[in-house]
Amino acid sequence: MNHLEKYVLVINPGSTSTKLALFLFQESGVAEKVEKTVEVPLQIIEEKPHYLDQISFRLSQVRSFLKENGVSENQLVCIASRGGPIKPLPAGTYKVTKHVCDDIMSGRVLTTHSSLIGPVVAYNLSQEWGIPAYFTDPVSVDEFIPEAKVSGLPEIPRYSALHALNMRAVARKYADSVGKTMDDLTAVIAHLGGGFSIGAMEKGRLIDSTNPNEDGPFQLERAGSLPISDFVDYIYDNWPDLKALNRRISGKGGLVAYFGTNSFKDILSLSKEDKNKALVLQAMYYQVGKYIVAMNAVLKGSAEVIILTGGIMHNPEAIDGIKRYTSWMKKPYAVYPGGYEMEALALGAWRVMKNVEPLKDYEVSDYGN
Repeated sequence: MNHLEKYVLVINPGSTSTKLALFLFQESGVAEKVEKTVEVPLQIIEEKPHYLDQISFRLSQVRSFLKENGVSENQLVCIASRGGPIKPLPAGTYKVTKHVCDDIMSGRVLTTHSSLIGPVVAYNLSQEWGIPAYFTDPVSVDEFIPEAKVSGLPEIPRYSALHALNMRAVARKYADSVGKTMDDLTAVIAHLGGGFSIGAMEKGRLIDSTNPNEDGPFQLERAGSLPISDFVDYIYDNWPDLKALNRRISGKGGLVAYFGTNSFKDILSLSKEDKNKALVLQAMYYQVGKYIVAMNAVLKGSAEVIILTGGIMHNPEAIDGIKRYTSWMKKPYAVYPGGYEMEALALGAWRVMKNVEPLKDYEVSDYGN
C-alpha cells in the first residue's frame, strides 16, 4: 500500500475468528482499503477456551495482517476496536484506557463475550505504538427509558443489550439520506442477523429494544421469548446443567431447532418443501412484525420510518414476510442489508479525532462487583 497514506486499524474479535480491516483516514471520512477474517485454530480454542487467555495469539494475528498488507505501525492514525458488553454506557465513542482493560480483565462487565478481547488487544498495541485506541457503541449501550427496565419481577429487571453499533450506523445513513442528523431521527430499527435486536429510536436515542439473548422473536439460533411457566417445568423435568441449558436456548434454539441448519438460504429452500417448516418461518416473520409494531407503540406511533438491516435482509422474501405484518402502519421502509460494523468503528474513531463529536468519558465504576 501507499506508504504516504494513513489508516485506521479496525479489530473485531469473535469466538472463532477475528475480523480485521484497514480504512484510509481522509479529511471527509474513511474509505475501506482491505478487510479480512482470520480464523482462530481449533487447537488454540481447545488449549485456551477463555478468550482472555488468547491475547497473545490475537495480537499475532493483527501483526501478521499488517505485514501481509505492507502497512507499518507508523502509518496508523489510531485503532478502532469492537467494544463488547463492557458495562452500561451512553452511546458514542470512548478511548480504550487502562481502566477499560482493568474492568474487562477483572470481570466488571455486563456479560462475558469473546468480543471483549478487542479493547485489550487494541490497548496493548496502542501503548506499544503510541497511538490512541477507541471503541464505539458497544452492545451494552444503555439509553433505555425507566419504564423499559421494569419487568414482572423486581429482582429481575430488564436491561439494555442490543446490536447498537449497526443499528446506530444505519440510522445515521438513513438520516444523512434525508438531510437530517441522527439526533433528529425517530424510527423503529430491526437488526436481523445472527441475532435480532428490534429497537425504538427517539431523537437518536435507543430508548427500548428487544435483547437477542433474553426476549423478542425467535431468531436463527436463539429461542427469544418463551412461555415462562412451561420453560420452568422444562428446566426441572430435564435437569440440564446451566451451560447446556444456555446452549439450548442460545445456539441450538430458534430456527436451527426446527430446520437443523442456521443457513437462511437453506431454511428458505426447506420451507418451500415442507408445510410445517413453512409455518415456522412464517411464525418468525409474524413475531418480528409483532415487535416492530410494539416498538412503534413505545414511540407513541411517531416512528417516521422502519429501518431493516442485518444479513437476513439480503433476502427479498424475508422483507416481504415482515411487511405482511407491518405495512398497515403506513410507514416508509429503509432497507440496509448486511452489517456496517467495521465501517462504523472506523467512522466513530474518525469523528472524535476530527472533533465532529466529543469523546465520551469512561468512568471507572464498581459495576459487576
